[in-house]
Order: sequence, then structure tokens, then C-alpha cells
Amino acid sequence: MTNALQAFSSRADLQQFNPNGLLLFALELRFGIDDIATVAASAITDGSKDRKCDLVYIDAETRTAVLAQGYFAGDSSKASAPSNKAADLGIAASWVLGNQRADDLGVSLRAAAEDLHEAIEAGEVDVVELWYSHNLPESKNVADELDRATHSAKALLSQCYPDHQVEVRYLEVGSATLNDWYASTKSPILVTDDLDVPATSWFSETGDGWEAVCTSVPATWLHGLFDKHGDRLFSANVRGYMPRRRTALNINFGIEETARNHPGRFWAFNNGVTALVNSISADEPNSSLSLSGIAVVNGAQTTGSLARVELSALDEARVLIRFVQASNPDLVQNIIRYNNSQNQIKPSDFRSGDRIQKRLREDFKKIPDATYLGARRGGSDDRARKPSNLIASDTAAQSLAAFHQDPTTAYHNLSSIWDNDEVYARYFSDHTTAAHIVFCYSLWRAVAQTKADLTGLPAAAQTSDDKEALDYLRKRGSLYLLVAGIANAAEIYLGRALPNTFALSFGKRVSPEEATKYWMPLVDALLPFAPSQLGPAFDNGGVRRREIVKNNVSAFRSVVASTKRANASVFDEFRNRVDIAT
Repeated sequence: MTNALQAFSSRADLQQFNPNGLLLFALELRFGIDDIATVAASAITDGSKDRKCDLVYIDAETRTAVLAQGYFAGDSSKASAPSNKAADLGIAASWVLGNQRADDLGVSLRAAAEDLHEAIEAGEVDVVELWYSHNLPESKNVADELDRATHSAKALLSQCYPDHQVEVRYLEVGSATLNDWYASTKSPILVTDDLDVPATSWFSETGDGWEAVCTSVPATWLHGLFDKHGDRLFSANVRGYMPRRRTALNINFGIEETARNHPGRFWAFNNGVTALVNSISADEPNSSLSLSGIAVVNGAQTTGSLARVELSALDEARVLIRFVQASNPDLVQNIIRYNNSQNQIKPSDFRSGDRIQKRLREDFKKIPDATYLGARRGGSDDRARKPSNLIASDTAAQSLAAFHQDPTTAYHNLSSIWDNDEVYARYFSDHTTAAHIVFCYSLWRAVAQTKADLTGLPAAAQTSDDKEALDYLRKRGSLYLLVAGIANAAEIYLGRALPNTFALSFGKRVSPEEATKYWMPLVDALLPFAPSQLGPAFDNGGVRRREIVKNNVSAFRSVVASTKRANASVFDEFRNRVDIAT
């Protein structure tokens, strides 16, 4: 068993999503997702009429959409995964990308397809990737089927969106790829070869914890490195494999054309490459330059584009390159972050140092069994050993927004919470406490857990109410809307006016796990009203339409009020657990 599969086997939090647990693990590794359970709540396209598609995920930061099929072999000694499931991705792509009849798709898949089409139409997706995720070695048979599916998907996109340039590619995420992705979370350099650099001159620089050499190399040298190592050359950031901007394909085309037609001008036209290395050996004066290990952190487009140009055309082309070596893990991560143009600083990074987040990090130290990084991103070691009690900053922000009556922002515009000062101050202010975040976050978790529990029921064991509730919960954004509905009815089940809902908590000594248990009976009692009172919102624009959301949340509250006597015991039990600060 590989290191990645061993790590997956220890992830109890992913077992509830089986048979798609490994697929989610792969997604987490590839996109650096902090809270995979939150993503799973909307990305998994389970249920009837799933049309051979297990997952649809849109990563806004990398402008990449993933359509995936998952498989987990009980016998891991098999030589390869079944290729027919790879072929299924062609069917999945045709239903998701080309189907014009919404009723032909299941509830989850229909919502996912609508989100994807809206994102493509809005120019928010540059790449569609078809994934076949499994726990076996990769094979040519599977690759051939995936290649066919990719061509079909590309034809559909060209037909449906002739004015949008969207690249389509495939990934067989088998045991080897998973292991590489997992290894990259622990060490940014996967290519560990000793390399002689074909340079005749260079200059050195040193600084606080780092040293570097800057030189020029033949383009053919980079071509050879890519030919030998492929995407492993970009292991310092898995996202470095993916173009970020709509202009990325044109940039690549321009790089190739310059290298092919004007190789003698390439050095002057190109920005060059930055590579992280384990060590540098530079003999003076400029007689021999060698490296141990290499990972390109800036210049992936340049390197990949040069690799697509025939070697004979590159004889005159040279590339400016600098090799940087550092041993401190935090410094290494910052070198990667600030050099890699494909790993932009997230909006939340700018908030990590403000006084509210600093205070919240201190407040959370008093909360049992909870880790909150306060908009900070961990380094590679943190990603490899993510604490099981982590409250991801994005999920905390979404929970706060949904609880405080803005499920639209929570689901569709998370970045605005960190980007926009006014929106940020709405949810992160002097009134926001760690205990209140736990209160809101645990409601979200209770709703998500309820969906997982219902999904796990065999179809034969599901009552008509279960099926109706599950149909509602499979709509994208429905969980945030239900959180908003339950929060809006707080005065009813708490039996008092609430001029400041930020005062609500379970106190400072209740863990998120325990708090989730407190919410579960209330969620169970109120969920049956969601399909009839909140469900109609999805027939009128969904969570994007604020006025529609407001009206449906108000209708939900009215029904909750009408059941106050019938649910008195549940309300009383919950009320006794709530602390309202004065």
C-alpha cells in the first residue's frame, strides 16, 4: 500500500462518503481544500439519474471544473482499474455538458450541471478536467478511454460555447498519482536527481535563510527535464499544473511560437523561470554548476510550452533561470507562494494578521477540541497532517454568513467576505467570538451530517419524508439556506427577543463536536418543513436571488412558529443549552 493510500485509510472523516471517499481525498490533495466535508456536501452528485457522474466540482481560484468517476477495488493487487468506468466519463460529460433536458438528470446532478454551465457562460472556467480516481496502478487502456471521453467533451463544449475557449483534459488519478500528490504535501521537491547545469557563467545571491544562483540555460535543457519528469517537475505546487487565466492558452501559444520562430529572441521576450532546489554546488570562478533536486515554482507555462516545441527548433533559444535553496520549511512555503504566479495570495491571506483574527485565534485556545487558524494557511506539513478538529476559516466565514441571513454570499460569493471590508466587518467584528463561531459552524455541521446520514440509508429503508428531505438537501446551496432558515427562527425556539444574534453560543467550554450533537434534534425537527417552505426558492433562481431567499426563509419561520407547541420538548432542551451573552 502506498503512503497516500495508508493516509487515506486513516481518514475516518472520509469514510462516511464511501464509495467516493478516495475521490474526495484526491480532490483535497489536488486543490488544497481545508474542509473537504463542506465541498462534499455539494460536489457529490449521488442519487438516481447520476448519469455515470460521481462528482462535479468547480475550483474558483484555479478556474477549473472537475467531472469525476470514482472506483475503489477491494482487491488492491489488481493490475489496473476497469477501463469501462473510464469510458463512463464520456457518458457523464455528454449528460452534464450537452444535455438540454434538465429533467433527465437527478436532483444533485441537475444542480451541478446548472452551476457549471453558468460558470462557463460567465467566463469563470478555463479548464474542464475528466477524472477517473481509483486505488490501482494507472494503465494505457484506461488512458485510451479517457482520451476518447476528452475528445467528446471538447466537441460538446465547442458546440455549446463557440465563443468560449475552454480546455478539456483528463487525469487518471491512480495509486501513483495519488502518491505524488500526497508526497508534494510533505515535501515540495519530488524530482531529487543530481543535475549538472549547462551554464558557463552565473552570479550568486544570499539572504536571510536562503541562497540562490541566477544564470541562463539552453531551452533544450528544460525540454529534456520535462520529457523525463513531466508534471513532477512542478511538484512544489500541484495547482501549478493548471492554467489560471483565460489568456493562459494564448500565452502558451505565444511562448511556443516565439521559441519555434524566433528562438534567438526568446531570452529577451520571456520572463524566465524560478526553481526551488535542495542544494546548490557552484564552483568558482564559474567552472561547474550542479544541483540536487528541482521543482519549478514560477515558469511552469514556459517549461511546458518549450516541451511542446521540437528540439531541433530550440538550438538558439536560451532561458533566464534562478535556482533558490532554503532549508526552513516556512520560508520554503513562502518562496513558493510569492513566486508562483499560479498560486495567488488568497483574499483571506490579507485578513490573517488583523486584530479580529488574532483575537479569535486566542479565543479558540479556550474552546475544547478545536483548531482555528484565523485565515492563515498552513505549510506543507500542516497540509499533510491536517488536524481532525480543524475549523477551516472559509467554512467558519460561510457558516457565519448563512446564520446571519446571507446564504447567497455564503454559497456563491465567499471571496467577498475576505475581499470586501464592509462584508468582512459584517461577520468578523468585535461582536464575533470563538464561541459564537462554534455555534454557527456546528449548525452547519449538523445539517451536513443529517444529509450524510440520509444519503447513507439504503433506498429501501428511506421513508417518503426521508426521500423528500434528501431531494431538498441535494440541491446546491440548500444547506446554507436551511442554516439561514433555522437561524431566522431562533426567537421562536429560544422563546425570547434576540436583538443581537452574535450573543448566541453554547458557552466557551463546548467543543464543535458536542455542539453539533446539541443541534441535531432541532435540525431533525425542522428539516421536514424545508422541502415545502425553502424548496420553492430553487424554482426561482435558487440561492442567488436574495429577495426570493428572504421570502422563503420568512415562510419557513412561520411554519416553525405554528409547530411551537408540538416541538415544545425539543425547543426546551435546546434552549437550556444556549448561552446568551449580555
